[in-house]
Amino acid sequence: MSRIQLPVIQGESKLVECTSCGRCCTYVGIDINAPSRPRYASDILWYLYHENVYVYLDGDGEWSVHFETRCRNLGPDLLCGVYLERPHICRTFDNRSCEVNETAAGASSFSDPGAFLAWLRAHKQRVYARIAKAHVPSALRSQARTERSVRRQAVARKARIEP
Repeated sequence: MSRIQLPVIQGESKLVECTSCGRCCTYVGIDINAPSRPRYASDILWYLYHENVYVYLDGDGEWSVHFETRCRNLGPDLLCGVYLERPHICRTFDNRSCEVNETAAGASSFSDPGAFLAWLRAHKQRVYARIAKAHVPSALRSQARTERSVRRQAVARKARIEP
């Protein structure tokens, strides 16, 4: 008897409800300039030198800096204590498009300078070259080189394995 390959149909994944997550109430995110110029790239480095800060690149190419800090009005039950009087910005949040439920292709998150520099070196080589000597400590320059060579080695290994 021969086997028939049947397509796998995946059901729609359930959305994480705000009342079971509250992620958007644990940070403040502010739009920033993309690292298209040395000044903007060095600004991102400065953000990442601080604790409880990360930089997010969404799937649409928009950049933002996020400061991890819990809203004073978020209760232990993950409910908003001022929901009816909440600020306008809170009213724009929607669990259908939040980072927890919408995993966008191309999104990246950087919580340390080394990871950002490795990304910058791979994606914005001219910008990286312009800031490397004047704005990047030598330890971070070598860390970015190391991460890049590790990625290259992994790609080379994968190319040798795949027929």
